[in-house]
Amino acid sequence: MIPTPDIKAAGQALFARLRAARRALHQHPELSFKEIQTTQRISGWLNELGLDDIRIYKDGVGVTALLKGGRRGAKTVALRADLDALQITEANPVPYRSQVPGVMHACGHDGHMAMVLGAAMILAQRRRHIRGTVKFIFQPAEENTRGALQMIRQGVLRHPAVDAIFGLHLMPQIDFGRILVTPGPVMAANDHMTIVVHGRGGHGAHPETCVDPILVAHQIYDGLRSISRNLGGLDSHVISVGAFQAGGTAYNIIPETAEIRATVRTLRPETQSLIQRRVQDVAIGIASTHHARCEVTYCKSCPVTHNDAALARLCQTAAQTLGIPVQTEIVTMASEDFSHYQQKVRGIFLMLGIRKHKSCPGLHNDRFDFDERILPIGATMLALSAIRALEASRS
Repeated sequence: MIPTPDIKAAGQALFARLRAARRALHQHPELSFKEIQTTQRISGWLNELGLDDIRIYKDGVGVTALLKGGRRGAKTVALRADLDALQITEANPVPYRSQVPGVMHACGHDGHMAMVLGAAMILAQRRRHIRGTVKFIFQPAEENTRGALQMIRQGVLRHPAVDAIFGLHLMPQIDFGRILVTPGPVMAANDHMTIVVHGRGGHGAHPETCVDPILVAHQIYDGLRSISRNLGGLDSHVISVGAFQAGGTAYNIIPETAEIRATVRTLRPETQSLIQRRVQDVAIGIASTHHARCEVTYCKSCPVTHNDAALARLCQTAAQTLGIPVQTEIVTMASEDFSHYQQKVRGIFLMLGIRKHKSCPGLHNDRFDFDERILPIGATMLALSAIRALEASRS
């Protein structure tokens, strides 16, 4: 076993390299499924570390590499980072601000990549002491929730088969240097729905000859809020309407259709299924009352991010060994496509705090940034967790 002080010291010694990598990535962000230059940059760094089986995935986005340890072991653990940025214009007046107009790493993915790279650096230096194999996964398109599924379909969890997977996200809701490690549900399932109301358009002066889809859609909007009355107090959920569109051609024309688009977040499959049924009942019932027709399209995007209990205990111990304060409560109803990996193999998603003051900008904000001294903390946490997971799975 590699001594923990050695891992911690190695992470701190890498700070300048991790900061430089993070800034290079931050200055050249790319949107989902367009991360070609980012993939090439990461691939080059992995090659410099002497890692094995470096593979670039479909359309040149996404890359993996293997570190085969020097000690006999049949198990493989994976460390995953996400590559994509957001369609946001950066407002930070920093020397490393985005050089791509209208695109910014506003969700910390540049930091995630740097931390997984840091873990690879730490582990590569100690390859002969490692039992088994570590797989490094740099995944495209987390922001549109389709990247993990594409990588899974292309065999990212095979060749060799992955036994456990670790992910990590920077979180401005958690104090700097603290880590959230908890078993069970930690991030919500992410569903989205579209409700289209078909009425009968006509002249605004004679609504009696029409079936007003705006009126019907407005009542459906109110009806969605009533769904909470069918749920118990522990059934955490969010139903948020993000778009309501109708008409727009003139002030005196009642349109033919109105459309509602919304997101649904839940932490229990039973709650998810109940809300899906109730959305159908509410929307179609209200529409039929007004002699309108209603179409409901309900799509499940990401399942609940559900952490394996044994991996949570392992990570809690690793964090405590590294002197990283641990907290265990759920902090967000946001979602993560990391959950798709957890449907296939044991996995844990960690959240590392970056909040240093109350006005710290949140994720997806044009002023989002973080103190880069967090990078060695995340890198050492991932490295030690991988080592201990491989040791724990010793046959």
